[in-house]
Amino acid sequence: MRTIRLQRAIIVITAVALVARLLFLGQRVAHFDEGRVGYWTLRYMQTGSFHYHYITHGPFIQLMNTYVFTLLGATDLTSRLVVAVVGGLLPGTSLLFRNHLKKDELVALALFLAFNPVLLYYSRFLRSTILVAGFMFAAFGCLVRVYDTRRIQYVYAAVVLIALSFTAKENAAVYLLTWLGATALVVDHSLFRPGTDRTGFTRLQSIWHQLVQQWPSYRRALPRYIGHSVLVTGLFLGIILFFYAPRTADPSGVGLWQALTNPDRFLSLVDATVTDIEAGYSYWFGGVSREENLVTVFLGFFGRFVEVLFTYAGPLVLFAVGGFVLERYGTRSVRYLVMFASYWGFVSILGYPLGTDIFGAWLTVNALVPLAIPAAVGLAWLYRQATDAWDRDDRLSASVIVILLLLVGGQVAVTTVNSVYRHPTADHNGLVQYAQPVDDFRPGLQTLDGRSASDRGVDVVFYGEELLVENPPQRGIRPLCADISSTLPLQWYLTRANATATCAANETEFDRVVSDARPVVVIARAKHQGTLADDLDGYVARTYRLRTSNAEVVMFIDTRQSEQRSRTISSRESHRWEPRRSPSNWALDGWAAT
Repeated sequence: MRTIRLQRAIIVITAVALVARLLFLGQRVAHFDEGRVGYWTLRYMQTGSFHYHYITHGPFIQLMNTYVFTLLGATDLTSRLVVAVVGGLLPGTSLLFRNHLKKDELVALALFLAFNPVLLYYSRFLRSTILVAGFMFAAFGCLVRVYDTRRIQYVYAAVVLIALSFTAKENAAVYLLTWLGATALVVDHSLFRPGTDRTGFTRLQSIWHQLVQQWPSYRRALPRYIGHSVLVTGLFLGIILFFYAPRTADPSGVGLWQALTNPDRFLSLVDATVTDIEAGYSYWFGGVSREENLVTVFLGFFGRFVEVLFTYAGPLVLFAVGGFVLERYGTRSVRYLVMFASYWGFVSILGYPLGTDIFGAWLTVNALVPLAIPAAVGLAWLYRQATDAWDRDDRLSASVIVILLLLVGGQVAVTTVNSVYRHPTADHNGLVQYAQPVDDFRPGLQTLDGRSASDRGVDVVFYGEELLVENPPQRGIRPLCADISSTLPLQWYLTRANATATCAANETEFDRVVSDARPVVVIARAKHQGTLADDLDGYVARTYRLRTSNAEVVMFIDTRQSEQRSRTISSRESHRWEPRRSPSNWALDGWAAT
């Protein structure tokens, strides 16, 4: 009966976690990274051509979103839906550890995974951090179940999840390295403190003798083990190939579907896939090139990392430290699960600031997910102190602990509401990275919504050298003339609206563009508002900040076309995006990024 109540409690927590992630999911305007990933997803749907490009990380979310967009339409809400579901289901993985954690610890673990502000914020973000953390944590839980039950289905589940982690983001490899390090520390711990009068050497001798005695049974089962090894290896490689393999609309090209229908092209497909993967992993793990002193950069990133931890995940981190200390020094029989997760989490706090070349609060997710296990131990211990005090009629101690727990819960609730829902783009929000637009410019683009394939001419003009690139690339995010570091995520919204765009570096070029067709929207730095206002009669000017670093732009919107194109492209829209294939200045260019 208690097991059923435990399962129900965790199911309820998971359901509430899902609701928390889906609530107002499209409220926040897209971040630079979200706009880039969303753009390339739409381009694949337009062109039918795709290949893995490391700058946008693993292909999992891009390919999955093609199905989501086809079914539900392309909006800010639907673009984040897969990540939100994975993050919302994460608390349910606590049941995988039921043989090693107490019931109150399992509930505490589910609560930490469900309602920590950092995990909640980035579960509502089109980024693969939550995906890789969630997949690897669930895979770890499945491996624990393999140890507990010896059931082969958990091996297959773990392999699938690890493979999906590698398709989500390249730092899945870092998770495996941290697992190896944590395993080494746990083994050292078990030999240093074997729990009996035996030494570590005698324990190793005992394990060896057991293996020798059981070798006949292992030998008889060897063919079965080999068979399963082959199957899981094939399953892993098959998942990797499916997601990383290029796609092409050219029937004679090298693509996944062409190789499936023509086996002669399979080796070429594998070769192209391996080449792409090698390029990506060489980029991310080839060493960070910095002109600054490595120690200085690390200390700066580490300081910001710790600041985010204690500002937005302080209770989780403090309870994790307390749970680790209790488990290591306060018990006779140490649970290696708790020690393993502690080592995994604490080394991530040191490692990720060292390995990154740009800081984002999402880095802390990689440490917070494993640290939720020792944090659950610490929180459950404090809860038991309150119940024990109550049973002893020590009302004062019980009341003090309950008040402390209520204060912790209140702090988490207030932090979550402010950072996730009330101010998700504010520059004072420590979870907001500088490439996040502060202002919601979507209403300024609503006149572009609902463009049909019969529309002609240029819809949007980017004006001024500040928004343009000096030497436009041959391939990349359209329009190629626009500097994506200054203009993303605008291209995500323009592509959703089937709008065409071009650039004008100065007034002469601008006059030539507007003489050919009256654009719907003109975008420029705010300092050009006075220059353009005289030439744009019938337009209304609105200013927005495209970055937290005060990168303010002005949008001139043609009011003459606003009435017939008044449907909003905000997250509340319900229209279905349909690709407009190969318009003249958005020609087919396959997959590339600048």
